[in-house]
Amino acid sequence: MYQRSISRRNPACIVVLLDRSDSMKEPWRQSGTSLADGATRAVNRLLLDLCMRSTKEVGGDVRDYFNVMVLGYGACPVAGGEGVEPALGGALAGRGIVSVRDLAMAPLAVRDEPSADRFSGPSRSPVWIESVHGYRTPMCQAIAEAGRYVFEWTGEHPDSFPPAIINITDGFVTDSPFDGADLAEWTKRLTTIETDDGPALLFNVFLSRTGEPRFFPTSGAQLPDPGPQLFEMSSSLPDVMVANARAAGKTVEPGARAMCFNADIDALTAFLEIGTRVAEVRDR
Repeated sequence: MYQRSISRRNPACIVVLLDRSDSMKEPWRQSGTSLADGATRAVNRLLLDLCMRSTKEVGGDVRDYFNVMVLGYGACPVAGGEGVEPALGGALAGRGIVSVRDLAMAPLAVRDEPSADRFSGPSRSPVWIESVHGYRTPMCQAIAEAGRYVFEWTGEHPDSFPPAIINITDGFVTDSPFDGADLAEWTKRLTTIETDDGPALLFNVFLSRTGEPRFFPTSGAQLPDPGPQLFEMSSSLPDVMVANARAAGKTVEPGARAMCFNADIDALTAFLEIGTRVAEVRDR
């Protein structure tokens, strides 16, 4: 399992579930920014990274190695209330899974963004999503909606690497049970959707105002609530991602789960990169 290479014929699928509840307005550790702003910056960096990894040379054409979706849950600006909705803006607003080529061609804006290097000034970077927060945390509904898209995608791409779903949240689920099933059941349904290369992978990013960062834990016992539940939801880290994490300098012990707790912006960006570098690209 988890051995398939990425190609234009068999792309990878990356789905981000982004908590947009009211509590995301809280400050993110000592960063000087809110949880919502920090998470949004990290997701925009991830989308840019996927575009860059899909080009053969600088300035070259973007090749369709990835299919991408961002679902926001909590505040829904388009619907004018709360719930779950696609979070990409601009020309991609309202769309679910899109090709990385379409993503690269239609950013929401190009703005001055803080550099990941503290010795450098801001750089002009494309952005695809805005920072939004409000209302409650309908995580069950978000996972259910992601499952609907992922099920359809795997039917169309049975030979691809399994989808990777990344859930970024700061708090407790507020809609369990949803439509007759609790959070654990919705997670089980999502992670039993599979391609011929294995089941879908669920990553959880747990953001908090306090606490020391932890990456790829082997237990949720030392995490604040709802950390233990998020740990149980998270997939076991497959060998290809263990190798990615170790190559990035992270310690990964046997039994590690696809989860991180309270990373800062740079560490969160690195975690997202590890979680989406799923396999070797073959047909460059």
